Amino acid sequence: MHKRTALLILIGVLMASCGVRKTTAPPDKKITGIGQDIINFGMRYLNKPYRPAGKGPHAFDCSGFTSFVFREFGYRLSSSSAGQDRQLPSIMQREHLQVGDLVFFEGRAHNGQVGHVGIVKELLPNGEFRFLHASTASGVIVSHSAEPYYASRYLRGGRVLKENNALVAAKRIPKEKTKEEKRIDKRKNGFNPAKANEQVLIEAPKAKADKSQILDQPIREKQTLAVHTRPLSQPESGPTPKNPEREGRIPPTIKTIILPDTISVPEPAESNLSADGSSLQHLVEPGETLYSISRKYECTVAQLKEWNPHLGAVLRRGEKLLIRP
Repeated sequence: MHKRTALLILIGVLMASCGVRKTTAPPDKKITGIGQDIINFGMRYLNKPYRPAGKGPHAFDCSGFTSFVFREFGYRLSSSSAGQDRQLPSIMQREHLQVGDLVFFEGRAHNGQVGHVGIVKELLPNGEFRFLHASTASGVIVSHSAEPYYASRYLRGGRVLKENNALVAAKRIPKEKTKEEKRIDKRKNGFNPAKANEQVLIEAPKAKADKSQILDQPIREKQTLAVHTRPLSQPESGPTPKNPEREGRIPPTIKTIILPDTISVPEPAESNLSADGSSLQHLVEPGETLYSISRKYECTVAQLKEWNPHLGAVLRRGEKLLIRP
């Protein structure tokens, strides 16, 4: 009897202590955006039947359901799925979809035309998603984008909520790389920090050949050669005078010579000495006059006529004139 009483007292103490320690768990507060609010509102009509041209709230077709849900939040959408597609900015990449965006599909015929519409409910890896929509067979349901029927008919998304643009822009901001990652990138691009402060020595160009040596070489097409010019008074041979260019006071002068494709070598001129060597003979060229010939030989026109009494009124090409020293 005493044992039973003691057991009852012990059980009572334990129950009292558990009751004191028991606390009420706080409700799970979930922070949501307007896209999630739209989904939460649409889920209230889950399993509502499908009816052609149904606008709700007791029955819907696909575009009637989306326009009914968004109208609750102040958005007026077109009454047809194709009209809603034309009305909204398109989202061509699945990775840019956000909760609350519309998704458009072909109808039963694979004709590339919009025939069905739903609302993105949940984002999944690899660009897949779950969407809330009014289907012809089951009414308002949640489907998966990977289901064969919808996967083969998906066209693109459409954005109603401007807030989703900010979410996509935030996702595109690249994460700042760490110092180690930046160092690895520089090495991949050929940058070596250990050699960043090294001096690069450039070998001076070798001396170019003389003009006479250049002209003796075989001529290449459109050659461009650089040679050092020398003063006219500098001799071709003999001891080399002190060169200020070599001392670094005067920078070397570079002249660029462009050789033509071919070099025409003039034929050797006939000797203009007379047979006895006491006078010169001048062969008249086209365009020459007695005045230009007298300037050439530093004499007068009268002397030319005196030395050549056979001259007529007009000089003829190839005519020979006697020039006395």
